[in-house]
Amino acid sequence: MSRGASSAPTIWRSPRTLGALAALASVLTASGVPTSSRGDALAELERQQQELFQLVAPSVVFISRGDALGSGFFVSDSGLILTNAHVVGKSKTVTVLLNDGARLQGEVVERAADDVDLALVQVGIRGTRPLPLGGGSLQVGSWVASVGHGLGGAWTFTTGMVSNIYPLGAERPVFQTQIPLNPGNSGGPVVDRAGRVVGIVTAGIEKSNNVNFAIRVELALQKLAGLAPFCNCLLIEIPAGTPVYVDGKLAGKGPRILVPASAPHRFRIQAVIGTAMRELEAAWPEERIIKLE
Repeated sequence: MSRGASSAPTIWRSPRTLGALAALASVLTASGVPTSSRGDALAELERQQQELFQLVAPSVVFISRGDALGSGFFVSDSGLILTNAHVVGKSKTVTVLLNDGARLQGEVVERAADDVDLALVQVGIRGTRPLPLGGGSLQVGSWVASVGHGLGGAWTFTTGMVSNIYPLGAERPVFQTQIPLNPGNSGGPVVDRAGRVVGIVTAGIEKSNNVNFAIRVELALQKLAGLAPFCNCLLIEIPAGTPVYVDGKLAGKGPRILVPASAPHRFRIQAVIGTAMRELEAAWPEERIIKLE
């Protein structure tokens, strides 16, 4: 929201932290918990946050093109990076700096359909550490964190929570978070407490108190064909608007439907295309992409 009566909020195309430690300490102090218990709880919280940072940071990269900079992260062990389209701009190549200091040239291999602010960049190395793509359990109030390069502060760890979620069919299919983020965080991951990516930082409102936005990972999987092999999901491609039923339940409408999967499973897929009923089975993970025409 605007802080002035006549000035409109400024949106920055890249959405740091009043930490959970202070909040927890306040609650514990007010509740009269013994000092030793408070210390134990804070130590455990610190340990978990430090472990999460150590898990996520090696997968996050620094991306630059000229004077512009942003963040990104590996989604495969073969050097594929997910970031924002506005981070790479119209460039065919960008400079990518890894967490270990290596500097590489990255090739922009895909930009998301329908002007969604996402892109894929490929660097020529193997053995990269991908972050798992999640998102199915995201709710308002969910604890989330991010690692990125806000205002050039490389590999900065910030935490917060999800404060609003906009539906995928909305004009702005994002979720809002009050994680402290700054320009330079664009394209970085928003992760849950297990280190699974639930969103990609995209924008924020400068004259506001931590009003930042991230693109839901489900939308990234729908709009970037190159991501499909790297998610724990079954991807169904079908004519636009066609309802699809999976295991007897409506899973969504075409053109691209994502069905979460975490263990081997045989999915039963049903759809009416034109006047014909189509029904088939797909064994996941052997089959990850199903096309119905």
